[in-house]
Amino acid sequence: MGSWGKQQERLVVRAVDVLAGVLSGAAVDSARQVIASRVLLVIEEQVFSMSEELVLAEGVEAAVREVSAGQWADDAAVRRWLAEVLRTHALAYDEYHDVWEGDWGYVDPAGHPVWALLDLSPFSRRLRLLQEARVKTGAGLGREIGVGAHQLGHWAAGRTRPGAAERQALARALGIHPGWLDASRDQLPDVQLCRFRSCPCEKPTTMTRGSLGRGEPQWCASAAEQDAAVRWCDACGQSWLQDSGGWLLPLPPGEEQIPNTGVLADGSHPAIYVHHRSLDEAWPPVLWRPAHHPLKKPRKRTAYLVPVPLTEAPRSLSARPAAAPRPEQPLGYIRPEQRVAANASWCRTCQPLRHAPVTTEPGGLWVLLHRSERSRSLSTWSYPSEQDALHAAAHMAMGWLDDDPLAQDLFADQAHAQVLARFLELHPDTDLFEVAELVPMRADQF
Repeated sequence: MGSWGKQQERLVVRAVDVLAGVLSGAAVDSARQVIASRVLLVIEEQVFSMSEELVLAEGVEAAVREVSAGQWADDAAVRRWLAEVLRTHALAYDEYHDVWEGDWGYVDPAGHPVWALLDLSPFSRRLRLLQEARVKTGAGLGREIGVGAHQLGHWAAGRTRPGAAERQALARALGIHPGWLDASRDQLPDVQLCRFRSCPCEKPTTMTRGSLGRGEPQWCASAAEQDAAVRWCDACGQSWLQDSGGWLLPLPPGEEQIPNTGVLADGSHPAIYVHHRSLDEAWPPVLWRPAHHPLKKPRKRTAYLVPVPLTEAPRSLSARPAAAPRPEQPLGYIRPEQRVAANASWCRTCQPLRHAPVTTEPGGLWVLLHRSERSRSLSTWSYPSEQDALHAAAHMAMGWLDDDPLAQDLFADQAHAQVLARFLELHPDTDLFEVAELVPMRADQF
């Protein structure tokens, strides 16, 4: 066996906890497949010390592609899936490297320490991770609640469970609401700490969109990763993926391409690469902030402030909002005011245009939007601004992209240019879809 100690144990426990919080009871979609691949790769890098990252990544992505909804049904199912994948990969790893019991790097398919960590219940993981984040030793925490360090060890290993009074004392010592340590939650992962409607930072603002897909053909990237889009919170820098239900999921470690704030001559954004914080730290980072003063030298192990959600009683996740109604069929040729009225029934950007005044005064410079297809002649539409033209073009594109989750996601974020790019990617029969020159027009000609 390769090097294995408390550092590897802490990282694996956190990785399993992140996976359980993100995957348990949720649908299998591209966002969760990306997260599962990344976190599983973190675990395998600790276990299979002699393998190259690219080799491990290929095996991880193959395992995630074949997953079924039943394998992520709940916390226990996620852990069983993890154990099955790791044991299968352990047999292939030992055979490939020709290592046997007693050799350095050998992974015992039955006796490696990782199997005991995969057996840990949500309560045991919760206790370990909270104790670590608060930088409390077993002896120190035991004195605070009136038990010995060996008793805490039994709880953390899952051999025994604390009583009601001991749970209350643990919650006080760790600074969290006692509901998080209630016996009814012993088998429930903390999904509330891994799924959000918006970034839970102190000053949530807008988000910058990027892509996880790699352009280099030699890079081994899964189809799920190519389809996923990352959101970066402009206030705190936390990275997120949005699942098919609208939840924001914290993105685990990796290297992403994020648009810079500058704009190039062709209107595009220069790309920079950003490295995530490691799973060695409390996760997700946006919830956990170091307790030490930034100007003071931190302790060897960082103590974190308790996140606000943990100081309150656990709450159920809010229901997924109802999808906005959309036309069942693409709209044909109708007058502009009719098109605006139809789109206003479900698009918040079109709603204020519905009652916009129409005057005979000169409308100033308007925008022409050209669109053509091989089977049709060139058609031209006019709009009062480039933003309005792009918005209208995105509406046209969505008539053919109603079943595409990525396009729906982009349109919801008003990323109109990206909606058009998605349309052109999926419908190469369209030759031209661009905003053209500004021309003088009257407002009543819209």
